[in-house]
Amino acid sequence: MQLQTRRLGRTNLNVSIVGFGGTWISEIDLPTAVDVVRRAFELGINYFDTARWDGDSEAKIGCALKDTRDKCIIATKTGSRTKAESIDDLKRSLQLLQTDHVDIIQLHGIDDEKTLAKAMSSDGALQTCKQAQKKKLANFIGITGHKPQILAKAIETGEFDMVLVPLNIITRQAEEELLPIAKDLDVGVIAMKPLSAKTSNLITCTYQPSLSLVSDEPELKDLLGQNNAQMVNSLLRCNLSKSIASTIVGLRSILEVETAANAGTNYQGLTDIEQKRFNFKLDTYCRDCGLCMSCPEKINIPAILRFYTFYSTYGLKNWARKLYTGLEVKSDKCTKCDLCQQKCPYNLPIEYMLKEAHKNFVNSSEINR
Repeated sequence: MQLQTRRLGRTNLNVSIVGFGGTWISEIDLPTAVDVVRRAFELGINYFDTARWDGDSEAKIGCALKDTRDKCIIATKTGSRTKAESIDDLKRSLQLLQTDHVDIIQLHGIDDEKTLAKAMSSDGALQTCKQAQKKKLANFIGITGHKPQILAKAIETGEFDMVLVPLNIITRQAEEELLPIAKDLDVGVIAMKPLSAKTSNLITCTYQPSLSLVSDEPELKDLLGQNNAQMVNSLLRCNLSKSIASTIVGLRSILEVETAANAGTNYQGLTDIEQKRFNFKLDTYCRDCGLCMSCPEKINIPAILRFYTFYSTYGLKNWARKLYTGLEVKSDKCTKCDLCQQKCPYNLPIEYMLKEAHKNFVNSSEINR
């Protein structure tokens, strides 16, 4: 049994198809965290993703991997936007990771054009990344964010060797707007949040079960599997069927590490049954670019359209109703001012979609307005 590797674009790094996301080890003590990271390495996970602002994740990963550093690929991030601040971030990261270089330094959380422009300016954080390359403090430069259309513009500049983007069975914008461009440019793609769904304004995760793709929601179990291990296996295998190098999972226990690694061991593609189960056709749907906001009536338009996609495309009707019920302002408050439709780059009939969403949710459930 072996955890496979794939080429990470033009970096030519061979990364394990399941990677280690370091965010959550900041919540556990050092000895436990070291054991968790070491177990991941033992099972063939060689790609470790962390960030300067992920609590003490860097320190724990550095401690765990210091004697196997040459066999691991470590990526960290700077969330600073200026050159001066990001230099301090990188120096501190190297110190905590107990290494003289990182394999990849990434610009973190680039979610709009203004932020991208600032980070790429002559005094921006990208300059730190480029200097780090010249000084051999970092081998490659990457970028992360939650908006595939912004990340696509970023990699088209030619400045980035890899990109980290959310992707899972119901978060699929990257398939349309980013992955084809990355493939053409030979930019490596790492998928994050394979177990997490964006609901309203938050991206939820496996440790918040009531709003997660790995939860006790009956419809999610019908789709993905009846226990945690089956659901994780389905979600990771779904991601691995896409044009990506690796999918990273936030891990904080040996059991989670073993479950995630098992999903990628001897992966040979989806079975016929899995292909049919995951073959959802997206037609008219919101890409969550957020340009329709803000609504004068304070309607969370992207969230409602997202819930309606859960309802109409994925058959997650009860879960979608529950999420919709939790919104303070429902879509029946729409005054048809047309502002959102004027701003939508995809020319969606937003007012009609909001009306249909509310009609279906109200007709299907008792909703307190």
